Amino acid sequence: MRRLTRAVAQCAAVTIAAGAILMTAGTASAEPTAGGDPSEKLSGWLSVASNLDLSTNPAVANEQIDAATESADVLGAGPTGLQISEQGIAVTVYYSTTPSDADVAALAALGTVDDVAAKYFVIGATVPASKLDAVAALPHVTSVVQSLAPTTSGSAREAMASAVGAVPAAAADDCRTVPANLADPLNVPLAQELYKVDGSGVKVGIISDSFGTSTDALTTPAEDVAAGLLPGAGNPCGYTQPVQVVREAEGPGSDEGRAMAQLVHSIAPGATLAFASGGNSQVAFANSVEALLADGADIIVDDLGYLNELMFQDGTISNAVTEAESKGVPFFTAAGNDTSVGRVGPSTGSVISSWETPGYRPTDCPAVIATSLTQAGLTGDCLDFSPTGADDPTDQLLYPNLQGGVASIMLQWAQPFGAADTQLTGVVLDSNGAIVALSPFSGVNPVQVIQFQPTGGAYDFVVVRDTTGGASASLPRVKAIFLGSFLGGAEYYQSTGGDIVGPSIYGHAGTPSAVSVVAANAETPDTPEPFSGTGPTTLYFEPIPSTAALATPISGAPDVTGVDGGWTNFFSNQQPVSGHPGVYSFTGTSAAAPSVAAVAALGLQLNPQATPQQVRAALTSTAEEVPNIFNGVSSQDATGAGRVNAAAFLAALPPVPVPPAPVPVPVPAGGGGNATQLAATGAGETGSALGLGALVLLAGSVLLIGARRRATR
Repeated sequence: MRRLTRAVAQCAAVTIAAGAILMTAGTASAEPTAGGDPSEKLSGWLSVASNLDLSTNPAVANEQIDAATESADVLGAGPTGLQISEQGIAVTVYYSTTPSDADVAALAALGTVDDVAAKYFVIGATVPASKLDAVAALPHVTSVVQSLAPTTSGSAREAMASAVGAVPAAAADDCRTVPANLADPLNVPLAQELYKVDGSGVKVGIISDSFGTSTDALTTPAEDVAAGLLPGAGNPCGYTQPVQVVREAEGPGSDEGRAMAQLVHSIAPGATLAFASGGNSQVAFANSVEALLADGADIIVDDLGYLNELMFQDGTISNAVTEAESKGVPFFTAAGNDTSVGRVGPSTGSVISSWETPGYRPTDCPAVIATSLTQAGLTGDCLDFSPTGADDPTDQLLYPNLQGGVASIMLQWAQPFGAADTQLTGVVLDSNGAIVALSPFSGVNPVQVIQFQPTGGAYDFVVVRDTTGGASASLPRVKAIFLGSFLGGAEYYQSTGGDIVGPSIYGHAGTPSAVSVVAANAETPDTPEPFSGTGPTTLYFEPIPSTAALATPISGAPDVTGVDGGWTNFFSNQQPVSGHPGVYSFTGTSAAAPSVAAVAALGLQLNPQATPQQVRAALTSTAEEVPNIFNGVSSQDATGAGRVNAAAFLAALPPVPVPPAPVPVPVPAGGGGNATQLAATGAGETGSALGLGALVLLAGSVLLIGARRRATR
């Protein structure tokens, strides 16, 4: 693989008649030599930015980058764009060792340190473009990538319908203005009746975009409390414990975290709720996990995804999830809303959300890309999408007109993060063969995100490999996920010849430490949502910062099905509930995940000592089968173990351990005779008296455990 000189890197944009393509510097080895160019540690987009005299005005700076790449659609303000402020560009800095105070100070001298997650070997910072090379040159730095803002997994139906079905016959609770409609499909009423649980003594931590910073939400948190939909002072149902906002978003958000809190409260109204924003980087998310753990969360649930999370290796967020599990805290996560089912042509009815091949197959590139490479002074080849050796360098994708909306494609290959010896990039061509989107080569990291704005019709997706200086001997597994659930058709729509088509779950939603939750709507709980994430995911490497391969790959996700379509008084206002003014249907796995977390809260009230493994086992072993609607996808990969059944889950939890009964101690008997008495209790010899004492002791122990749990909140 190549090492371009700084002069070549500065000529990053090469304009050709058919469009523009951006090729930036990379590195041929996992550990650059001491005399190597530190800029090779920069991601492709940061390498571009570092070569520009960027304005401190964010709008002007974005225009400069757009002009340099000759493609205004390549970067945007959304989750795949650089986050540019007056202070610089938001970046994530990865280290080979735990960053020390000296490392933090050295980075602070070049920019603003935003988040430090030392135990995960990362720091989030905002750095002027002119200082990026200097950051890359700091001791122990292995790579520097742009921080991507998160996406949420809620309100997936907004693009498909403006209203949902009528309210069922059951009336709303007297003290709630909106019915708790997720309870019945999960068999919560029976669980509450049998076990007298409402989540009391359990704290549920929620991670999403924001809780109370929306500038256009229909209600405020205080109004939600008064409506009986959140706990707090003045709650008409008597649940006065306030929501603890541990870490709020720094700017306006959608308040999806507040909507999640409403759904948890509708099932486990006695639970204490805490919120922490996932922020605008994976480092911020990891720190929010730490903050909730420090605040005493017994359960954590999130609904965020970051488009540069890893597919084949546990990354920063997955490591934080594993940390939570190791501390006895079950972690529930939304599986995402990225499943696309073909609606046009031969792929109709097939799940076409992704395409994956077990090994890179080189073939010649389309002419427009070959010309781009030549004009840039590079050589390369393209991936053959045909499993039969037909030499097809394109996968034709059919998109609707998104009316200015963005389509994103995640491209990754199975090499360890920070140590990739293969450089790939993704390119999108329109029906005329012109380049409409691309991503620069990415140095030592096997991660790309390509973004464009479809206007309807056919687009060709191409994967390009840089072979300048010689092709790498590695032919790694390659995977592309076509995000957003609106892909209408795909040329390659069947799994065959080792190629895999369909799975859409990625990142921490697929880590073995999390309970990955997919969705069925509360109105039709026996049918999976058509957009709900599908598996499996497979890990091939040990968690970062390791670059070692796993002895045996680990496959998983999803785990269980929750229910979405939960009713709120403000969220998803494009989905009003027919016949019930002021009620809105919150759909997506963002709603399903908190429904399951709330059920788990009922379980931890019943048995506060249950481990994450016991909670998972009880949920999955008692889940009810959900019929599979996805062609070519197994039931396990579509719905996990099935829909959660709260009553059966509680019955399957191990009982609270019973303290040992007092041991009888013989003492001399008074009044003559040799009777044995219980010195400790003074009880007589009857078994009934001893049994009653043990029952009283057990009841007292359970009450004490609950009291201690509540006292720590």
